[in-house]
Amino acid sequence: AGLFRSILLTLFLCAGFTKFINSPFACRRAGGICRPSCYPNFRRIGRCGFVQSCCRRIWVSSGCHMEDITV
Repeated sequence: AGLFRSILLTLFLCAGFTKFINSPFACRRAGGICRPSCYPNFRRIGRCGFVQSCCRRIWVSSGCHMEDITV
C-alpha cells in the first residue's frame, strides 16, 4: 500500500498530471477551442465540460524546409 501511494503521489506531482484541461477557460489558455467533436486536423487535449471536447490543431510539416534546399 505504501509503494502504491508513493507512485500515485509521484504521478500527480508531475507537470502533465497537474494541468488538467476541464473548463473552457483552461482550454483557451492551452491554445484550444471547445467543440462537440474535434475536426480531422485537430486532436483532443481535454474537456470543456460534460459534452464538449477541447481540441487543438495538429501542425503537420510539409517535410521541405528552406535549410534542406541547396542550390
